Amino acid sequence: MPALVQIGGKRSGARSRRPGVEAFLPTNLAEARARGWDQLDVVLVNGDAYVDHPTFGVPLLGRVLLARGFKVGIVSQPRWNEASFAEDFAACGRPRLFFGVSSGNMDSMVNHYTAAKKRRASDAYTPGAAPGRRPDYATAVYARRLKKLFPDVPVVIGGVEASLRRLAHYDYWSDRVRHSILADCPADLLVFGMGEVPLLEIARRLGSGEDICGLVDVRGTAVRFRDDPEQSWRALAGEPDREEIWLPTYEEICADKKVYAEFSRLYHLEHNPDNARILVQKHGGHLVYVNPPAQPPTTELVDWEYELPFTRLPHPMYGEAKIPAWEQIRFSVTIMRGCAAGCAFCCITEHQGRDVVSRSEASVLREIESLQEVPGWTGVVSDIGGATANMWHMVCTDEDWHRECRRASCVYPSVCPKFGTDHGPLIELMRKARALPGVKRAFVASGVRYDLAFADEKRGDEYIRELVGNHVGGHLKIAPEHISPGVVRVMKKPGKEQFVRFKELFEKYSDQAGKEQYLVPYFISGHPGCEVKDMVELSDYLEENGWRPQQVQDFTPTPMTLATDMYYSGYHPNTGKPVHVPAGADEKAMQRALLQPHLPQYRAAAARARRVAGAGPRPRRKHVDRAMPAVQPSDSFEG
Repeated sequence: MPALVQIGGKRSGARSRRPGVEAFLPTNLAEARARGWDQLDVVLVNGDAYVDHPTFGVPLLGRVLLARGFKVGIVSQPRWNEASFAEDFAACGRPRLFFGVSSGNMDSMVNHYTAAKKRRASDAYTPGAAPGRRPDYATAVYARRLKKLFPDVPVVIGGVEASLRRLAHYDYWSDRVRHSILADCPADLLVFGMGEVPLLEIARRLGSGEDICGLVDVRGTAVRFRDDPEQSWRALAGEPDREEIWLPTYEEICADKKVYAEFSRLYHLEHNPDNARILVQKHGGHLVYVNPPAQPPTTELVDWEYELPFTRLPHPMYGEAKIPAWEQIRFSVTIMRGCAAGCAFCCITEHQGRDVVSRSEASVLREIESLQEVPGWTGVVSDIGGATANMWHMVCTDEDWHRECRRASCVYPSVCPKFGTDHGPLIELMRKARALPGVKRAFVASGVRYDLAFADEKRGDEYIRELVGNHVGGHLKIAPEHISPGVVRVMKKPGKEQFVRFKELFEKYSDQAGKEQYLVPYFISGHPGCEVKDMVELSDYLEENGWRPQQVQDFTPTPMTLATDMYYSGYHPNTGKPVHVPAGADEKAMQRALLQPHLPQYRAAAARARRVAGAGPRPRRKHVDRAMPAVQPSDSFEG
């Protein structure tokens, strides 16, 4: 049976009315008591608005804990200033087991600031897109407030912000190397990764009477020990069941950028749960102890999670206020998590993991069927995807090989022969999805890895034809990022030739389907390894082929990515060799301008860039390409 929206235990006429407060997790003690709960077991504090949808991490974890028998409440976007924080943070009372804290679906600094470090005027995860509803470095601020109110209640931090800041890291916004977030806030435990497996273990063990101080061995967590000779941290940590890697200390990586690059190389080797070693890093008088990643959840577990009785709606407390992030994904369906690509600038692997976790076909189809119960349904599935559009059920085909593998990417510099690239099951899923009763269109809006399609010699071409002919809503986004060989090598992206090949196939199959469709390519400026001459090369290529990108991005260094470590250190961690870093504001502005030199605000900077690179005037456009949508280009894309 399809998963139905449950309201009061009965199937809802959800298309005619919205569910009430009782269909959501409690947001205060009054709502908890209405369920007959005098005290909650777990209270989750969240930097995003409360949207009861499985693509929002905290509500997903809340539903998982609830379904396992724990009484759970959610405090969303609490006020944190000294005058009023107690009222909001104590809204759900003192939990029996722990507080769980997350900044939300994004790192709070990425949420707040552009690549130029300018404050954003809106927040897509807030009602009415209102800015300023969470603090900078939100996870640490929330943890401090909770410990001030409830000093004896364990605080467990997690989410993207905690994952990316679990070790010492370069922070672009303060332009310095910061401690592990565990050394900067009073959290008792840090969960990294998607979190459900370690979080369930933490809840179970605390519920059985264990003390939070004893939870030092949970996979997918990090803890802080005091490096005190009078109280041996080893006695607390116990004897390890695998090798420990002692990383360069915080002080050492601050003092020497080449040591920082070596630190980066070391921790990027430890992503495979089958062979990852324990990481230990000293921060002054503390040690940060990072356990190996948790084993990824099974297909059966993620099927169960995504079919829990989500309303798929914002909490009624927000009234009719629009929450842009929800508006974008309200009728999307997640089919997989994790990414095997390991692009240098992307943090998906650092948080979701390198191993792809996929739902079953039956579960995905049941969720699509259930969308007809959601208010506002028009028969259009906005996206069937995830971290990528076409990595569904693609995993290592050799378990013995996987147990030993330390590759950071399964697809770069070429697709590993052990990595399964069969698109056949995905083709069948797409066909069945659009054939479901009540489904008018089923789009794919997630980014397509065309290198994977080309690696599938049997059905890759069929996948592209199926995608272009039936699942493109006028525009299909892809992310070549650059075309210069040296730059894409640093990025760990496929080269220009594969991009051109995909573009040609897209046009061919659009024509065969009788559709006028456009590619929306994403390009990055200012990436480590990219010089002004490389951007001139890209700019000329775009102009010669009639490409005027609608969405572009100036490189934003985010914690823990390989590209960020290059940006700060000036060295490539994998080779130890210097790499060009466009860190100056003038060079960054010139590189950014070369992506859209046709716009008035960028013409002067683009002309100056061409002079710096010793290039001649811009080439003439040969033709209007179908990759140039007839819409006004945006200034930037912040992914």
